[in-house]
Amino acid sequence: MTWHLTLHRWTEGRERSRELLEAHLSWMREQQRSGRVLIAGPTPDLETGIVVFGHASGEEVDRICATEPFIAAGLRRYERIPWDVHHLLGVGGFDFATVSAMAQADARADAETPFQPTDATRPRHDGT
Repeated sequence: MTWHLTLHRWTEGRERSRELLEAHLSWMREQQRSGRVLIAGPTPDLETGIVVFGHASGEEVDRICATEPFIAAGLRRYERIPWDVHHLLGVGGFDFATVSAMAQADARADAETPFQPTDATRPRHDGT
């Protein structure tokens, strides 16, 4: 399945960002706990937020991003980039046979029911 990388950029001055920061962080925690957000964080200058979504359609990512407090308040806009991940943490390959097989598997998976996180697939955050 295609992952999505989103780039979140400020649309106006960040003066109001402090009042929404706790809501933003709470939103991020919920997205991560639900298994929708895989990786997230800002650039060193804090001008751009980068979020990687997995196991979601582009339309679902758009619906999720619309609920992010900075975006909902009009302080940020985002760009969604579909991303076919072929290599991650040493797993995968950069040869034609492997990439072709992965593309075929992705096409089959896209035709099936979308992934829905369950208690068994959600990360645990209670130290166990």
